[in-house]
Amino acid sequence: MREFLLTLLGAAIAAAPFGLAQPQAGSYPASFEAATIKPAAVSAGEGGNRMRIQYTPNSLTMSNVALSDCVQWAYSAAPFQISAAHVSADSYDIRAKAESPVPVRQLRVMLQDLLTKRFQLTLHRETRMLPVYELVVAKGGSRLPAAGTTQSRPAMHATESLPRVEGDSFVFADASIAEFARMFGQLRGIELPVVDRTGIEGTYDIILKSAPAAAREADTGQLLAIVQEQLGLKLSSARAPFEVIVLDHAEKPSEN
Repeated sequence: MREFLLTLLGAAIAAAPFGLAQPQAGSYPASFEAATIKPAAVSAGEGGNRMRIQYTPNSLTMSNVALSDCVQWAYSAAPFQISAAHVSADSYDIRAKAESPVPVRQLRVMLQDLLTKRFQLTLHRETRMLPVYELVVAKGGSRLPAAGTTQSRPAMHATESLPRVEGDSFVFADASIAEFARMFGQLRGIELPVVDRTGIEGTYDIILKSAPAAAREADTGQLLAIVQEQLGLKLSSARAPFEVIVLDHAEKPSEN
């Protein structure tokens, strides 16, 4: 199964498909109070090659992330919106702390500042037309499980790069529909960006039965049918313009 997970291909959901996040003005600090960047301590076994991002109002923890992963989160972009041909694919563990609680949008701005200062990152933007899948609510309505509540949700929100495999199912835990679409787009047999057009808010514990076997066989038709039958959501082929971030230059991170 570990070998199978390593074959999952990257292409996914844009949280803001027609424009990348811009820095937010306000009275919040623009930089983290403290931050450490170390080579990734990758664990062995299933899940050892996963990227994981966790955040609270005053902290950001990024595990096994490449610079392109950091840029994705900092600018609310999807993997296909990042062109990183000229930068290293080395992975890092990053721990950053804000001096006071801030909204998640400000954590993203602070990460932009960290990448500029510590990696000497330079980038530019351009618009490209890309083939995509659009995720919409199917005829008959959504069959999603009940949305999570503020009371049931952990204080630290975490996202991973891939769904979990449990038995014959993929599990997308505490995932927004945009996060689900991003991870679903990485499965063999999909291999295109998946754009969330559902308008559905909240987070969900989504279970897709029989999906690992379909992904192992790269059975596109079966994967699309599973989503429609089990979730009441439909994927349709389309083309759409996207703003893409091109990473022009970066260096190894400076000392902590």
